[in-house]
Amino acid sequence: MLTLTDLVGLRLVARVTNDDVRRLADETSTLPEALERIGHHPMDLSEQAAAQCDRCAEFGVEIIPWTDPRYPARLLGIASPPALLFIRGHLPDKALPALGVVGTRSCTIHYGKPVTESLVETWVARSAVIISGLANGIDMVAHDTAVRRRGKTIAVIASGIDRITPIAAQRMADAIVNAGGCIVSEHPCGVAALPPAFPARNRIISGMSNAVVVIESKKRGGALITADFARQQQRPVYAVPGPITSLRSEGCNELIRTRGARLLTSADDVTEVPVGSMQTMMQHSVVDGLDSGTPRHLDELTVLWKCTPSDAMKRLLDLELDGRITRLPGNVFLARVQ
Repeated sequence: MLTLTDLVGLRLVARVTNDDVRRLADETSTLPEALERIGHHPMDLSEQAAAQCDRCAEFGVEIIPWTDPRYPARLLGIASPPALLFIRGHLPDKALPALGVVGTRSCTIHYGKPVTESLVETWVARSAVIISGLANGIDMVAHDTAVRRRGKTIAVIASGIDRITPIAAQRMADAIVNAGGCIVSEHPCGVAALPPAFPARNRIISGMSNAVVVIESKKRGGALITADFARQQQRPVYAVPGPITSLRSEGCNELIRTRGARLLTSADDVTEVPVGSMQTMMQHSVVDGLDSGTPRHLDELTVLWKCTPSDAMKRLLDLELDGRITRLPGNVFLARVQ
């Protein structure tokens, strides 16, 4: 049976594909045997693989093969899924809905940015994981909004995790990990982002998602490539319409008009994220958390629910109106005996 280090070694061999790695893992039991099967004989491959594992450990990067139970289940269903994922941070719960949110790198301040912020805020409040590509523009707005709203977000990148550029993307990557999300790559540490890697990266964004949302896209661009992958992977594609005079909305309008994208004018249009799912979760959290008869302050519940004080108060008001909690002086709340 090939070890994780053996699999890393195969991943380092030029022209060995993801499908090759999985096939060799099934058919061989040692790295030399696998190399013999494909006619490659790098003398120091074992040392390179060990060095790669050490470098990953140095940068806090975990290597997850396709056989690992933590490997994203949705991704396994696409054509040629990555044999290895390099991950910094924590993959969110597989049961949570996940949305790929993509768009132009040059989003408009007056339209694309506020639309992205509004949509992502709502989806995060409903427990959705936001997946994007850590690029400037819509990607960065989506990640930033998810982090600010204390949600989970995944950045899929086209380089090794130790080669993230520019500085703004490095800072965002740190913020994502610190907020409980993760950075994902199919590339080993030390690999720079080359042009062919970006389209390949986009198949992972769509592959990890329940649906893909395009917010502002020019007639050509990576967001449309992601939408194409989503269709191939049988994921729903949603597009936000834009002004007919805006070059940055030409791609979205075309997706809706001729390429089968679903029109998105509200966060509720995305049926893969159930309306009210977070509210139901919060109701159970409050009651379960207060069953012992211990009152909880608003600030404590805000931390527990990972939301703003305003959002917490709205949820608490709903629970109070339902007769499930009692409000005490000083923004303290107590579950009622059912």
